[in-house]
Amino acid sequence: MRKKETIYGKGFNGIGIRFTLAYIVLAALCLVLVTQHFAEPHSVSETAEHVGLAAFGLFLTAGLMLLLSRKVSEPIRRLTEIAGRIAEGDLDVKVPLFCKCEVGGLAASMRLMVNRLRASTAETRQLANHDLITGLPNRYRLQTLLERRVGSADAEGNPACGSVFFIDILELRKVNDRFGHEAADTLLKSIAQLLIEASPCLDQDQNLRNATDDGLDMPVLARFGGTELALIVPHLVDPAEIGALADRLHAAVAGIVEEAGRQFRPKIAVGVARYPEDSNAAIKVKQYAALACNNALALPVVNKTALFRTDMMQAIQTREGIERYLRTGIAERQFEVYYQPKVSASTWAVTGVEALVRLNHPERGVIGPGEFIPIAEITGLIGDIGLIVLDEAIAQCAAWIRAGEPTEVSVNVSVEQFQNAAFSGTVIDLLHKHDCPAHLITIEITETLATTDVAGVSSQIAALRAAGLRIAIDDFGTGYSNLVQLTGLKFDILKVDRSFVSGIDCVGSSREVSRAIIQLGKNLGCKVVVEGTETPGQVAAAAQLGCDEIQGFYFSKPMKRCDFETWRDLRSKNPVYASLDALVTRGMVSATA
Repeated sequence: MRKKETIYGKGFNGIGIRFTLAYIVLAALCLVLVTQHFAEPHSVSETAEHVGLAAFGLFLTAGLMLLLSRKVSEPIRRLTEIAGRIAEGDLDVKVPLFCKCEVGGLAASMRLMVNRLRASTAETRQLANHDLITGLPNRYRLQTLLERRVGSADAEGNPACGSVFFIDILELRKVNDRFGHEAADTLLKSIAQLLIEASPCLDQDQNLRNATDDGLDMPVLARFGGTELALIVPHLVDPAEIGALADRLHAAVAGIVEEAGRQFRPKIAVGVARYPEDSNAAIKVKQYAALACNNALALPVVNKTALFRTDMMQAIQTREGIERYLRTGIAERQFEVYYQPKVSASTWAVTGVEALVRLNHPERGVIGPGEFIPIAEITGLIGDIGLIVLDEAIAQCAAWIRAGEPTEVSVNVSVEQFQNAAFSGTVIDLLHKHDCPAHLITIEITETLATTDVAGVSSQIAALRAAGLRIAIDDFGTGYSNLVQLTGLKFDILKVDRSFVSGIDCVGSSREVSRAIIQLGKNLGCKVVVEGTETPGQVAAAAQLGCDEIQGFYFSKPMKRCDFETWRDLRSKNPVYASLDALVTRGMVSATA
């Protein structure tokens, strides 16, 4: 039987009706007390008595009205306090239902809002802490768990111990390239399930419970990224036991896995590092496990497993070499800016470019950012490199204007750059130096940066936007943001992270999350860019979901300035390219036409 809906503020439940009735009754009482005396002759004492009763009635009326007003104002005061707690992020607050008047209706609406906020926050946390494809805890959650476990101690002061298994699924990328993202994702989920069952995690539900704050002393399998998984096993430090568990993991995936009528024989490589034996720092243990996994890949055996050894530090020495290259590159301006075009999702015309840095090493040739940017961030050199890229990108934007080819240029900015109080002033000075219009430069910051230091970020954004620059939130959807904080910032462009693009052309969570992000950007009045598109299906899906611009290898890889100019001129002089893009994304011609 359906529960009868409560109607607030109707009939005698209305505050206005109650006050009106109270006033009429009390006013009538006072009127009777006053007028009764004049109906017949009375003595002076009787007159005084009647006047006194009338005055008493008036005071009683005032008192009762005061009590009624307090009865109304007190619930409103309490609701105001509750609203303040909600605004501060306390969603566990209880909202009482005071009465069936309008105040009760307000309380009921507030209770419903809190319940919906709780559900929305829980869903956001789920997305922030879990991988969309496998359902495993993601890299963010893995790092949090490692930081809480490694370096900690029990009640008796004994240091926590255990092992981290870094697992690389071999040839999964080939499956992706040959059979598509959907087949690779399905295979990845099957392998993850097999590994859970072979590990101390036992099953998926138990694994997720172990990944909560209450399960800090339990084993957890997580998705690290790409083809990589990570398994944390507390208290496991004996090399023989580690080897036995690694053999069980290999055996679990050694059989034939059938997906969509196809047979796969997956293999894995396993690298293991122990804490605190190898390191008492979470980031080091994870790094050493990954390093051991890289060494395992080169082993000429079926079960590729390697336990971290100090001689594997050669890779660290290689990184130190890259650091030296970076310092030389900064001093000698050996960095070069490449440009990746962005294309309109409606006209298929080139709308701008993103500036991306490369290192021209005199011996190794061109080194990509994936190799040197993490090292630049660790060593604090990223600020100097970022300044070189900004200077070059703004100078090139101005040069294109002088050549009659005005092109919008987006530049990624690191955390270190944006946290520098002088950053906005430096950018504005570069605009003046090169005589470049501010509206053609977009500064891209990550979602995580945007919500880490809201006050500092807001002031930088305000200064840049006041000067005419545009602000883009890059990699949106990868971090766990406080949406209230994020929407409080003033930005112009929202970029959907490439991690959602792999499944954007298939029915599933990636497509729905992308749809939600695009709609959020539209509601905020922002331009929405989908990056990382590689196939016609992904481009078509991005356009159909309503994004404004598309970026990715489908159109072009990042190019040198001269190559981009040639590509742009060829495309602009041959409208057939835009027509083919439109036809391909509508499925009317093949991608190789």
